[in-house]
Amino acid sequence: MHSDATTPAQPPRRQGPPPALTAYRSPRGLALAASVLVGVVALADLLDAAMAFVVRGDYQRLVDEQGAGDVALNSAVVWAGTSMLEVVALVAAGVVFACWFVRIRKNAELLAPQAPHRRGAGWVVWGWIVPVVSFWFPFQIARDCWRASTPKGDPWGSELLLRLWWAAWLLSLAVGQLAQRLVSAAETPEAYVTGFGVTVVADLVDVVAAVPAILVLRRLTALQDAKAVRAAAEFRPAAAWQWQA
Repeated sequence: MHSDATTPAQPPRRQGPPPALTAYRSPRGLALAASVLVGVVALADLLDAAMAFVVRGDYQRLVDEQGAGDVALNSAVVWAGTSMLEVVALVAAGVVFACWFVRIRKNAELLAPQAPHRRGAGWVVWGWIVPVVSFWFPFQIARDCWRASTPKGDPWGSELLLRLWWAAWLLSLAVGQLAQRLVSAAETPEAYVTGFGVTVVADLVDVVAAVPAILVLRRLTALQDAKAVRAAAEFRPAAAWQWQA
């Protein structure tokens, strides 16, 4: 007798990506634009720090009775102009960064549908605006996206960079607010010396904070693109689709 046993049928290999994955849009372009603008903000901070240092020196000479009040006032007016440039650059960078932030949240939900997100999609933008919660909501959202985009056991998935970025951002906010209040409340040359001295420090802190911000932009973008490529490789034909940049 011969056996009628037959080889069990193999499940058909999927021939195309899931509908959700086809909606993936790489954040690479937004990350590049945001990185460039963050760099522009850092340059504006350096210019502002240099001008604030000059103004501080002019007021210090007033304290030492070796300078003229008109000179210090004129320098302060020039510093106000550089500060406006800094604000314009910061707003532009903030808008593009927000667009990138929205993109990575949407991608995280597509790449890992089961991954938990502690904050709703509406907080991706509002989390930066609403007082008090803005101190930790954006970080939680970024960390959830980071975890959803990182393969298990990936040594590059360490959240240390994310924590450094957020700590630098909070420090930048704190020192910047202190400098602004000191300069706004100053009424004597001595007070202006202190205020502009803290302004120099605040600008330099902003420059340092720009480094982890750019690194987070690059790293989280790379994590999501790599995960999308791995997901695409599971389907055939692999070259029949691609996400939109």
